[in-house]
Amino acid sequence: MSKLQRTFLYDRHVGLGAKMVEFGGWEMPVQYPTGIVAEHLATRRTAGVFDVSHMGRFVIRGAGAVGFLQHVLTNNAEALDVGMSQYTMVPNEAGGAVDDAYLYRFVEDEYLLVVNASNRQGDWEHFQAHRARFGDVELLDRTGEIVMLSLQGPASRDILMQM
Repeated sequence: MSKLQRTFLYDRHVGLGAKMVEFGGWEMPVQYPTGIVAEHLATRRTAGVFDVSHMGRFVIRGAGAVGFLQHVLTNNAEALDVGMSQYTMVPNEAGGAVDDAYLYRFVEDEYLLVVNASNRQGDWEHFQAHRARFGDVELLDRTGEIVMLSLQGPASRDILMQM
């Protein structure tokens, strides 16, 4: 069995008493001493922060990025404005789903695609198999370089606006 990967926040999770479990090849917190019900209710009533750094993060950039994304994703990447994101699917050649993902556009010719942890390697290979047809497009796997947190719950917007 291969060694489980750990996010940059692993030591913090352990220090806070998190129960760690295997998830998609990563050692991730499943609950803290307050208990999973209390965590669930806090998120449903106000907000909760989740370490989602185990998810794959691919940067796609260059003049050919839009054409490439239009080919390998189901949603319309060309319609995505700078500063926006969209939910999308990664289809296979038969029209089935390889994975679902979120596409973010931060600058004109640069995107961040967030994929599921358990599918990261397969997604990466799928994209590499299609990349050569699209000229000036660069793919970078930034999974091990970028921490990613998710703030969820009805108070999320208010919390972000205070930052």
